[in-house]
Amino acid sequence: MKKIISIGIVALFAISISAFSTTKIKNHKKSETSIKMPSVLIKTLNGESINSQNIISNEKPTLLIFWATCCAPCKKELSTISNVYKQWKNETGINIVAISVDIPRYANGVAPFVKNNKWDFDVYLDVERNLMHKMNATSTPHSFLISKTGEIVWEKQGFTSGDELDIIKKIKELI
Repeated sequence: MKKIISIGIVALFAISISAFSTTKIKNHKKSETSIKMPSVLIKTLNGESINSQNIISNEKPTLLIFWATCCAPCKKELSTISNVYKQWKNETGINIVAISVDIPRYANGVAPFVKNNKWDFDVYLDVERNLMHKMNATSTPHSFLISKTGEIVWEKQGFTSGDELDIIKKIKELI
């Protein structure tokens, strides 16, 4: 019986690891009906409401990442991006925005988490996940590259080491 339980636990662990490490990439093609950044109210880390369209730049591309404090791949992606953020910003002018989708009971922990990790990019809260749903993001991390005109041009679901190279490549193709 112990052997069967052990095998079951190992199998579940392997399935969950593969689910977290899978990266899906989707390129959005320009068409007459391009997908635009939706207009949804989200919150700043200070609790103020802000329209999601106001967090993207009209002068440079924006990399928007949905994440949660309980998501290991999310923390890995944002820490990796934090390490290269200044270089990316100098090279491309990229605007990076992280949107926490932590549920209301854990949302108070987001600001201290961001401060402890010394992330320099903007972080917002989408505790009701309205923006996440409008953008058809179904899991975290889920990243979107948004043009300066507000069009979603590329998206990526999941994160594994090395994905940051694909991200910067897509950013440079956009500028």
